[in-house]
Amino acid sequence: MPKTMISAKDLELLALREVRSLPGGEFVAHIELERSDLDWALVAIARDGADLDRIQYAVTTTTNRLKERYMVRFDW
Repeated sequence: MPKTMISAKDLELLALREVRSLPGGEFVAHIELERSDLDWALVAIARDGADLDRIQYAVTTTTNRLKERYMVRFDW
């Protein structure tokens, strides 16, 4: 299945929406895309009272789903 090109900012917004839809994700205030050489990762910033294990699960699940569907263009 071919991947769809997406800008980093659009991917951050999409990831935030997906993370917030998972259990515990409602405490996520912001998502940032962290770029490495040939890969990327999502970093979540959570509000007080968050269950960090649930947020980690939501972020990991969302990252895996998005990596299957999208290729990030950092120059857009």
